Amino acid sequence: MYTIKKLGIESLDAILGLEELCFPVPDRWKEADWRELLEDERAVYYAMTDGDKLIGNVFIYNWKGEHDYVKIMNVSVHPDYRNQGIAGRLLNRVTEEMKNDGMFRFCGETRSTNKAMQQTFEKCGYKLDRVEEHYFHDPEESAWKYVLQL
Repeated sequence: MYTIKKLGIESLDAILGLEELCFPVPDRWKEADWRELLEDERAVYYAMTDGDKLIGNVFIYNWKGEHDYVKIMNVSVHPDYRNQGIAGRLLNRVTEEMKNDGMFRFCGETRSTNKAMQQTFEKCGYKLDRVEEHYFHDPEESAWKYVLQL
């Protein structure tokens, strides 16, 4: 049975392990970046687990009171668990929890070649806001910027 829960800095090793499985080296965040964000009270790591195994995440940054939107920082699903709707379930959980906290605007982006994430955003109600050329590097690629306004 899959469970969604919040994880913190105490789970850094498991978080880094999932990132290594999901992202090639140029796209992967550095350990120091993860450590800094996991210690930030505005950052929340929503994890989906299968027993004790970390199988997916949505990592957000809550800009409440400053910019008044939730930034989707990172979404990943273990390769063995893809195409099961896990990313969508996690995004929907974030939306519900943040809506209860008075947040009604959500922003995220993905590479122009990441069709699975584009479809996930759209299934969760996000709309393509704009395409930003040359946003990603190594390889250089455009970003598809999505917004969900409740």
